[in-house]
Amino acid sequence: MKWIIALVVIIILGAIVGPLASGNAGYVLVQFAGVAIETTVVSLFVVTIVAVAVLSIVVSILQRLLSKTRQGRKWLANRSERKAQTIFQQGIRELLNDEPNKAAESFSKAYKKSPDNNLAALTTLASCLNKDAAKATYWQEEADKFYENADTLLQLVVIEQHVKTDPAKADKKMRSLLDSKPHSASVLKLAYRVFKASGDWQQLKDLLPELRKVTDLAPAEFERLEYQVYFERFVAEGRKSNEMLYNEWRSLPGKKRADATIRLSYAAALKHLGDHEISAGVILKGLKRGDLEPAAVNSLRLFTAKSEKLLEFVQAQLKQNPESRDYLYALAQIAMDNQDFSLAQRALKKLTEIEPSSHVYRLLGDAYHALGDSQLAANAYKEALAH
Repeated sequence: MKWIIALVVIIILGAIVGPLASGNAGYVLVQFAGVAIETTVVSLFVVTIVAVAVLSIVVSILQRLLSKTRQGRKWLANRSERKAQTIFQQGIRELLNDEPNKAAESFSKAYKKSPDNNLAALTTLASCLNKDAAKATYWQEEADKFYENADTLLQLVVIEQHVKTDPAKADKKMRSLLDSKPHSASVLKLAYRVFKASGDWQQLKDLLPELRKVTDLAPAEFERLEYQVYFERFVAEGRKSNEMLYNEWRSLPGKKRADATIRLSYAAALKHLGDHEISAGVILKGLKRGDLEPAAVNSLRLFTAKSEKLLEFVQAQLKQNPESRDYLYALAQIAMDNQDFSLAQRALKKLTEIEPSSHVYRLLGDAYHALGDSQLAANAYKEALAH
């Protein structure tokens, strides 16, 4: 109704301003039901405005009179509820159509027509899906005590907004939310992001069993996460003291220390902190027990020349199986680390015969270059480009 009135007023104003600007007020001929009335545009405008004003007053009086009677109140209430229901259904369609912003506006309009806790709660939901924490908070309060403590989604939105701007604050809020919702998949998935952002590796370490159940990470992705979590924890403790790092390692159950990912992260942390010999000892023990595969050790470059026992073990494995790709590569790593480029060249040359690859040829080129044989180095680099 309001927009129709506004449109009529704009049209009439245009009809007035145009003629007046040209110096001609203009006349209008109105014919209706056989009656013809000729008047100026200005007169027509004034009459229209008066008519609209009178009509508005009459409607207002009728509404007040109706509101004084039981039937009138009932009719007005039903009319408002019907409008609210129509807008509510529109909001539901918008929500299902993945338009949370429009849905929030529709639910808000419906609430104004017919206030209801359920509508306020739906507006909260739509605002949360639209990542609008301010509106979601307002409508959560409108939903009143009936929905008290049912604000997990709102808390997730608020925490997510703090992840990039204030990771420490997000960390604190997430800890509080986890206390009340320790098994919620949505909470745990966001906790994974929050604690990575804040560097709270201890919290992530404690959450790993639950994260394994609820996250959609592939096994390899989860292993990388587990490796990073334990590596960061070991490094953090090692920076305090060697004793703290050792205690952190020994505090793990034997089954955990035998786990390949955790053992590799411990060895990598030791190497990162400069304890190469102890790192080699951890690797050697894992290989002897069968807890570690040489390919995984190779991928992290954890074979080191700092341990004669580890070198002897690798050589012993190659005596049993001279064409073992993994141990040939391990021997090449140890030799390169020890600057024994002749030994490295022999191991890499044999490796190219068994399983040639760009990476192996590139390392072979490095070995030849270190030995001063530029021609063979160039040939190896050409092969690296060809593979």
